[in-house]
Amino acid sequence: MQTLQTISAGKKLAEVVSKRDFGAVIYRQEIEEITGCRWKTSRYYDAVTNANERLTEAGKRIAASGKSGDYQILYPGDYSDAYVKEVKRAKRCVTKGGKILEGAPVNDMTDDERKKYYDVSDFHNRMQAQISGGYVEVRRIAGKKPHPMEAALK
Repeated sequence: MQTLQTISAGKKLAEVVSKRDFGAVIYRQEIEEITGCRWKTSRYYDAVTNANERLTEAGKRIAASGKSGDYQILYPGDYSDAYVKEVKRAKRCVTKGGKILEGAPVNDMTDDERKKYYDVSDFHNRMQAQISGGYVEVRRIAGKKPHPMEAALK
């Protein structure tokens, strides 16, 4: 949950970053100075997330530049790759959710709990199929990898 301080820090960071050119690097020390948040704290990352939400609305976005705490303003052509990265992350989250469902003690559930479990499990299976197919398509469109069926047709 973001606090008022974090939102204010994110707003300050977004104002500074929005005036910079595409490709500019914002160093960790500068982010700490602007936001008043120390690196490797949840406030630091919350402030960056808040700033990114504001920047996206303004047509800019920052992405981590390695693990140093530095960020770079994305070039316009990098937005597709950023989208692919987020879809991949969503796919991992759905897979993790599936593993949680697999380990559920179904035999120990009440009838109502079991019905809910099966409804959620059915929904998960549909979502898993959609995300897996969508991920393949997104990577193909983004030019990352050809569709697996294209090789079979050649």
